[in-house]
Formats: sequence, C-alpha cells, structure tokens
Amino acid sequence: MKKQILSLALALFLGTAVGMAQENRGERPDPSKRIEQMVTDLGLNETQAKEFKAVMEEMRPNRDASGERPSREEMEKKRNEADAKLKKILTDEQYKKYQNMRPQRGQR
Repeated sequence: MKKQILSLALALFLGTAVGMAQENRGERPDPSKRIEQMVTDLGLNETQAKEFKAVMEEMRPNRDASGERPSREEMEKKRNEADAKLKKILTDEQYKKYQNMRPQRGQR
C-alpha cells in the first residue's frame, strides 16, 4: 500500500514538474517588457528612456505588404543605424552595459 501511494505521489510530482517546464514554450517574450527592463538596468533618465524606446521600436522587424520579414541585410542595416543612435543617447558606461546585455548574434 505504501509503495502505491509513494508511486502515485511521485507520478503526480513529475507530471506537475513537466507541465510547469513546458508552460512558456512557444510563447515569445513581450518586447515592451524587455525594453522596460533594459531601461531600468541601464539607469536611464526620462529623456534617455523616451529616446531609447523610440530607437528600439524602430529596430523591430516590420513585415511588408506580403507579410514577409525583412531580409538579413536589411535587419543588419537597421541594427547598425540603431546602434549609432543609441551611442548618441547613452553615456559611454551605459552603452558598454547595453552591448553586454545584448545576446551575441551568433548565439541565438
């Protein structure tokens, strides 16, 4: 009897753990929450935060009329333009911190 109860408890525990592990699969993180977190982590003032958010929104990939995503070259160009704008908005220390926060392009 004890073995059955123990087996049932173990199965219930494992089922719950697997369910929780798969809860967020397939969902994309909310970009606005990520941007807000970056603003907080970088310690931006109100003006910097407003400009930072605008640049980050410009950088987001927009689908064209056919529903296709921009090409890799177009995204790279957008990223470089955004980096140049961010370098003007952020202090040197904040910009270094921003670069360390970004995932490395080859590691995605």
